[in-house]
Amino acid sequence: MTPSAGWRPAPRRSPRARLHAAWLAAALLALAAPRGTAAQAPADTTAAGVVRAFYAFHATHGQAFTPGTVRRRARWLSPQLLARCRAYFAKPRPADEVPPIDGDPFTDSQDYPQSHEVGAASVAGDTAVVGVTLAWPDGNRVTVKVVLTRAAAAWRIADVRYANGSSFTALLASDD
Repeated sequence: MTPSAGWRPAPRRSPRARLHAAWLAAALLALAAPRGTAAQAPADTTAAGVVRAFYAFHATHGQAFTPGTVRRRARWLSPQLLARCRAYFAKPRPADEVPPIDGDPFTDSQDYPQSHEVGAASVAGDTAVVGVTLAWPDGNRVTVKVVLTRAAAAWRIADVRYANGSSFTALLASDD
C-alpha cells in the first residue's frame, strides 16, 4: 500500500515527550474529576460532632483570641456569641493594659493544651452541653462544658463554662 501524495507518517516522539504527554493527560483528568465524591464522609452534625470539629480546627489553626480567629470560627458559633465577640473587639482599649480576656476562652488557658477529648452530649430541647477534657504536657487536665443551641437547624456554640464556675459569655459581659 502506497501512501497518497499528502500523507506523511507521524513523527516518533521521544520517551521524554511521551512522559510529558502522559503527565498532562493525568493532570487534565484530575482537574475534570468531580469534587465531593461519595468517598468523603459526611460531616457529623450532632452536638458532639460539632464540638469535635470545632476543637480539631481550633487546635490546629491558632488559639489566640483575636478578631481573625473568631471570624475563622464563625461557622461554629451561635449568632449571639458571635455578636458578643464582635462587640468585645469593637471596644477601644488602652494599648498598655492587659485585655479582660487574656488567653484562649475556648480552653480557659493562656498555654495551649496538648490534646483534647470530646465527651457525649447531654441534650434538652434546643440546648446541648458537651464536656471537653483538655490535657497539657505537664499532666494537668481540665474539663470545660461547651453549651450549644440550635441556630438555623444546626448546633452552634453559645457558651463555654469553666471549672471555676465562670463562663465565656460572663467574661465578655464583664467588660461592659
